[in-house]
Amino acid sequence: MAERIISESSSVGGGKEMEIDDMFSHLELNDDELDDIVIGVEEVKVYHQAARWMAIGKVLTKRSFNSEALFEKMKSVWNLAHDPSCREAGENLFIFQMHCLGDWKKVVHQGPWTFRGWVLIIEGYDGISAPEEFMFSGMHVWAQIHGVPELYRKVVVIDDLARRAGKVKEVQMAPKLFFEGNYVRIRVRIDVTKPLMRFVSLSLPEGRKRLAVKYKKVPFFCKRCGLIGHDHEECGDGVWEEKQLQYGSWMLAIRRTNQPTPAPRCFTPRAPSRGGWAGKGDEHMLGARKRSSDDASLDDEGDLKSTADSPMKTDPVVGKEEDDPESNARRKLDLGGGGGGSGIEGNEADGKTNGGAPSIPPLPLHYVKTKDKKQKRGMETENPLATSAASFEEDRRAQ
Repeated sequence: MAERIISESSSVGGGKEMEIDDMFSHLELNDDELDDIVIGVEEVKVYHQAARWMAIGKVLTKRSFNSEALFEKMKSVWNLAHDPSCREAGENLFIFQMHCLGDWKKVVHQGPWTFRGWVLIIEGYDGISAPEEFMFSGMHVWAQIHGVPELYRKVVVIDDLARRAGKVKEVQMAPKLFFEGNYVRIRVRIDVTKPLMRFVSLSLPEGRKRLAVKYKKVPFFCKRCGLIGHDHEECGDGVWEEKQLQYGSWMLAIRRTNQPTPAPRCFTPRAPSRGGWAGKGDEHMLGARKRSSDDASLDDEGDLKSTADSPMKTDPVVGKEEDDPESNARRKLDLGGGGGGSGIEGNEADGKTNGGAPSIPPLPLHYVKTKDKKQKRGMETENPLATSAASFEEDRRAQ
């Protein structure tokens, strides 16, 4: 019994395994080689429970590639909740072990998944059958059926048309038209061993109507035979005339380009004002800007002269002192430079002089010029002892 089981398992592969299988006809196995490892029913249940979220994948290409690059790429694309376990199981065959239902559904039921333009077919796997014997039935794709007449745009009709392309999973009767054309959107599971469906036919009382089928995100397919997994230059000898190519890029859905796109926002920096940026902006700068006579609309000399004689100005006009000696003498009188009485008494008695013009108040009695203050401060710095003695003497005299 053990010999038969071993021979059956060894006959799965080819090459050297087939040679080993032929050797069992004349090999004599010893007792140690016939000693079986028994796995109980309860242990099998535990193993089945751990293998619930297992999947098997295959890359449809004859080219070689790095499996580690495939694992890293797909982990990044899937972005699962838990990091899956991946391993090679044969030529372009891979086993993926997910750890929750959500991750398993995303990997198995979404897609199509591609790696470097080649399709990666992934299906659920029980872990019992040999990976080399696993039959990959197909993959899920999004497709569009174009030109369905509005009279026959019914769920029953569209479902029958979608069945011609593959196993129907979803039908969208009124999708958002992100792609060119008037179409209904379907999600079907196509058979990768058959050519892609280009048209579906609708037989009407007025005649037959052929409806184009276009695909979204479909991987590499041959323009000659329509099979997924290779290019037309890899089909046969690769030399084909243009009229011999029965498939092409016209089978791919084209995204609309005439949709309005918002204009990019441009940032124009502005120079800060003297007071900073805090809500003042250009208005603050305009208020502090000096204005010329042109900005004030002063065109002639009369307007300029009238501004100098404005009653709101209390300071004397520069350059007029030598032209007006009376005003100069009057100012000296107000400061107490001549005449009877001090400037204070004259201001208190008269209040105003020169026919109501405002008088200039006299200087304080103990007024010290700024120049004298600086000289005194410099003397205190050079000889602080002498300054202290002088200050003490002044305080004593004041008492």
